[in-house]
Amino acid sequence: MAEGDRDWAEREYNPRLLVPHALEIYGKWPARAEAARRRHPPIADIRYGEHPREVLDLFRAENARGTVLFIHGGYWRAFSKYDFSWVADGFLPFGLSVAILNYPLTPEVPLARIVAAARDAFASLYADVLTPAERRRVVVTGHSAGGYLSALHLATAWDDYGLPEDPLAGCVPISGVFSLAPLIDTTMNDAIRLDLAQAGELSLYGKPWRSRAPLTLVVGGDESAEFHRQSEDLASGWAELEPKILDIPGRNHFDVIDGLAEPGSELHAAVMAMIEAAR
Repeated sequence: MAEGDRDWAEREYNPRLLVPHALEIYGKWPARAEAARRRHPPIADIRYGEHPREVLDLFRAENARGTVLFIHGGYWRAFSKYDFSWVADGFLPFGLSVAILNYPLTPEVPLARIVAAARDAFASLYADVLTPAERRRVVVTGHSAGGYLSALHLATAWDDYGLPEDPLAGCVPISGVFSLAPLIDTTMNDAIRLDLAQAGELSLYGKPWRSRAPLTLVVGGDESAEFHRQSEDLASGWAELEPKILDIPGRNHFDVIDGLAEPGSELHAAVMAMIEAAR
């Protein structure tokens, strides 16, 4: 079928259609997150903008030697930082502070506004919140919509924000969508409200990279062909960065991120490799 066919796009880009037990997976996230906050109380609701959702939580490691920034998914229309505090469990024992980002959602705000929020959040976190030791090695990762927002960090002129030109130790987008036009023909776009012009402007594919930080694009082995293609195309477009693609067998769109909290997993190892390689 043609890519413009709504049924085709829905099957490829709505992961709940491929994962019948999706609710069982993401329905457990809030309880896991609450338990993590009890174990490791964060510095909560650090404000980086005026919108009520423009806040982040920082789980500060003892004797921190770096930071992992996580950006949640939900097609820019669902979930919050409160669902993903459990990501901190994977990195605090390794001396890494963990920041979990909240951001405004569609349809209340347009996607362009969310893009601006993600950039403002990192600039504020790096300049005003992290200690020198925490900012020495910063890896940004994110899932689905957050995968797009994490990759965005490599296409940002951070010196325009008063930051070093290349402040990242690495970037690990997970199950990201980087070329946005296919979403126009999906039910998700009822909230995102993209048109072709906006999709072209906001897509990362075809845009220049601005950072030479290591890039590993992650996708679950059981995800749709289009989710695989999205990572492959961005890797091709940013080939000068020598990106890696990590295809994790047996993982779907929703459980692929479990590896962030599982030391020894392929995903956790990919993040840690960037931390260890940074000076």
